[in-house]
Amino acid sequence: MNFKFVDTLYFKEDNILEIILGIHRTNKLIQQEILIEIEKNDLTLNEFLVLIEIRKEFKQKIQISKKLFIKRQNINIIFQTLLKKELINKNNQITNHGNSILDKSIKKISEKIKILFEKIDHKNMSGFINILENL
Repeated sequence: MNFKFVDTLYFKEDNILEIILGIHRTNKLIQQEILIEIEKNDLTLNEFLVLIEIRKEFKQKIQISKKLFIKRQNINIIFQTLLKKELINKNNQITNHGNSILDKSIKKISEKIKILFEKIDHKNMSGFINILENL
């Protein structure tokens, strides 16, 4: 199923990362920018997405694994890794270090995606840019 960029403007703000990572997965430039940024912070894509979900107040592993479609055994490994990296604490809350990494990554990814989409007609971009700015 192929969507055009305009089709994504009707998605809810909560699903912005799903839009970026899912529908636009064929756009290798976006995927590449996201992967470069999270690799700078020594994170995998799944670890990055789990951190975002924890920030959204999803504390239970089961909720996060269902939302991100990650197997339960894999979510346990991801949580152990995040704990070793001191990005979350034992209560599954993001630490200050984790918050700073997440803030920097999201800000840089948003800026890079804006630059990539500047070539698209601005009438179609306004809703998408507003969503990115609210991330």
